[in-house]
Amino acid sequence: MLNGVLKGRVAVLGFGNRLWRDDGVGSVLAERLAQAQPGAPVFDGGMVPENHLERIAKATPNTVLLVDAVDFGGQPGEVRCFSGDELALAGLSTHAGSPRMLAAYLEARTGAIVTLLAIQPGDVSSGHELSGPVEAAISQVIEALGKRGLCRDDSDPANHA
Repeated sequence: MLNGVLKGRVAVLGFGNRLWRDDGVGSVLAERLAQAQPGAPVFDGGMVPENHLERIAKATPNTVLLVDAVDFGGQPGEVRCFSGDELALAGLSTHAGSPRMLAAYLEARTGAIVTLLAIQPGDVSSGHELSGPVEAAISQVIEALGKRGLCRDDSDPANHA
């Protein structure tokens, strides 16, 4: 899922509207990941992710992982990564600020590689609970990020053992 995507120090910015069930997946994932990896550069952007851009820049990441609910036509809970020119294809975010605009700013400001980790929502009706497939996706992503670690320096040979 994240093979080859994460390089060096990684910052995570999750965002979404928790009032619309699966639409809040990025925000929920960021909150849970921050609890699982205290002190790691993880930001819950809620509905205004742009408020965290300077804090992300100060974390001096090599990679920024944006996490959002995106309707890319997949199965509920399916996870896909988009970067570079692919972000234009993933412009189906349910939020006003597009992931592409966030990525462009962060790339210019930090020089980091920015990737959108898109999770296909299953239910964006009014409510607070996530659907089963989206809950499962969160667990898979947190497990994958936990195995890799967010603050790892890939240039250190000790991290390649």
